Amino acid sequence: MSRLLFTLALAVVAWVISLITGGGRRQVAKIPEGMGILCQPPGKRYVLYALGVVVAAVVAFFSVLYILDGAPEKARPMWALCIAEAILTMVVTTLGGNMMARECVYFNGEELQIHRAFRKTQVYRWSDIRRISGSFDRILHLYLFDGTKILSVDVGMLNYDVFFLVLKKACPGAVADYYWEQTQERPETHALGYGGEYFLLAGMGILILAVYLAMLAQLGGKKLIEMLLEREPSQWFAVWFAPVCGLVSIIGLFICAATSIRYSQEKLVLRYPLRKKREVYWREIERVEVVPVKGQVRVWKTLRLYTQGRVYKLNLARLRRGRDGFMTELYQMAERYEIPCVEMKA
Repeated sequence: MSRLLFTLALAVVAWVISLITGGGRRQVAKIPEGMGILCQPPGKRYVLYALGVVVAAVVAFFSVLYILDGAPEKARPMWALCIAEAILTMVVTTLGGNMMARECVYFNGEELQIHRAFRKTQVYRWSDIRRISGSFDRILHLYLFDGTKILSVDVGMLNYDVFFLVLKKACPGAVADYYWEQTQERPETHALGYGGEYFLLAGMGILILAVYLAMLAQLGGKKLIEMLLEREPSQWFAVWFAPVCGLVSIIGLFICAATSIRYSQEKLVLRYPLRKKREVYWREIERVEVVPVKGQVRVWKTLRLYTQGRVYKLNLARLRRGRDGFMTELYQMAERYEIPCVEMKA
């Protein structure tokens, strides 16, 4: 049984490595001649790949301890469960990363081809696009004449600037209607929150806990108590890894879901878990400090908003969803209300 699991783990690792190293090359090779590509930056899917590798490395480390401990037979089922969970995590994260690599848009001055995982390629001419909504500096939604949404793109995507220029040139009518809608007086509220990778990480931890509980449901109460009282390192890890991982994931999911910074042209509304809601009007802000990520240009790590008698600190390294749009709005409001913005050293 142990030899079979080890062989299966090696096969999965080899398969994962081939998918990871070949995904980028396959995506580039598929670009039609004379067309550009619009896709998510490779860094996002590398986060998924890294997650699977970290889980596999942790399980491999404690597997070594288990073997050095004499491979006690009592802990063998839980060790096998940890190996299975590591393999499942690597498979899910690898497939998720490669699905992100497949979802892209090829475009030129005449048409755009939309590729999505497990769906047929959709080809549209620019003249088919009749309406645009959203914001050019946040996220755009493209619609057909009958109101069907065909595509959503955001400023964080690779080659967004080139796509934006082609869109303005190829669809002048839709762009003009978009600018007309933006000039109308209507209240708009946008949100800044945790990136989707944190929700995915929490979901995977909860999935590991669910698999663990399903396995425990098949054991008797006496056997369960014996397992929980084990003191050897390898057995302790096998028993408590999934519950601790699940508990941390549930807490993390609650924090991600409860944390929200909503903003409009009038004010900011800050919501944090187990804390009172705060409203900060743009006109009340006296000073803004931004701290960039070390070694990167215009990639922000921390933001501090100074008001009379209070400082609000935002972790922009984690609050990735809507971050570009928020920074655009911040600079516009700083210019309107003459708020000094200072860039600190990393």
